[in-house]
Amino acid sequence: MDRLVKWKSIHGLLRLSHYILKFLQYRFPKFGRIVEGDATILIYKGKILDSHLKIAKITTDELLEAVREHGVASVKEVDLAIFEIDGTISVLSNMYQKETVKRRKAHKILNKREG
Repeated sequence: MDRLVKWKSIHGLLRLSHYILKFLQYRFPKFGRIVEGDATILIYKGKILDSHLKIAKITTDELLEAVREHGVASVKEVDLAIFEIDGTISVLSNMYQKETVKRRKAHKILNKREG
């Protein structure tokens, strides 16, 4: 019983801190940008922006993999690639006719085959 009270207290404290952070982000937009950060442009008109890759802490290989995962054959076909604040990489290609969003994964997930 004592553990249950402890976990409920921790849960309540986490919810309260989440509420306070969200309120501060809403009330003070600069605080929100400091906490969450800004989106970063990684590719613009077919050219990789190396300085922005360093800011986002993404390697060129990871970016190229994300572009391929979006179904785009070459970086030259990408009009705009953005590293979003939630960790996703958005890719706009072919004159903005094809837009895809792919989550960046920390590790690969292997699917089990039943049979």
